[in-house]
Amino acid sequence: MRRSRWILLFFTALFALAILAPAFAADDVRGLWKIIDDKTGKPRGYVLLYMFDGKLFGRMVATIDKETGRIKDTLDNRKEKAEKLAGDPFYAGLDFVYRMEDKGKEWRGQIMDPESGDEYDCRLWKDGDKLVVRGQLKGLGFLGRNQTWMRASDTELGGFGVPDPRGFNPVIPKKK
Repeated sequence: MRRSRWILLFFTALFALAILAPAFAADDVRGLWKIIDDKTGKPRGYVLLYMFDGKLFGRMVATIDKETGRIKDTLDNRKEKAEKLAGDPFYAGLDFVYRMEDKGKEWRGQIMDPESGDEYDCRLWKDGDKLVVRGQLKGLGFLGRNQTWMRASDTELGGFGVPDPRGFNPVIPKKK
């Protein structure tokens, strides 16, 4: 009788944990996001957030021309290179969000500004259907700025299909 109570208590506790665990986990942020420039308010590109070895990474899959607002580079049609980064990699295909770990209500890791090559601590969290991405000076959480990214669909990419991230192997960029 006593043993059956412990078993019942154990399974009740296990069930409660299974129900409550998602409330303490960071929101699922995987998928395609449109990067909105925090200075101009205009779209700059598309990033695909994906999981690799239990951590979140972000790969640029398309860039947007500042003048025309149209897709400029894609993984299938790479044109512009990140000249401040070692090896001059193309922007399209660049893993610039990396080693993000689930910290409950948000993700934490690193982000790189592909234009300057500068690396920052990064926090990101969902705010409704938006993603808030905060880059901040390493170790100084109060010095930084936020960008808002919008959930995107592959139809916005004008015929370019979003790749399956299961085949991705992240490459962390380095500044020259």
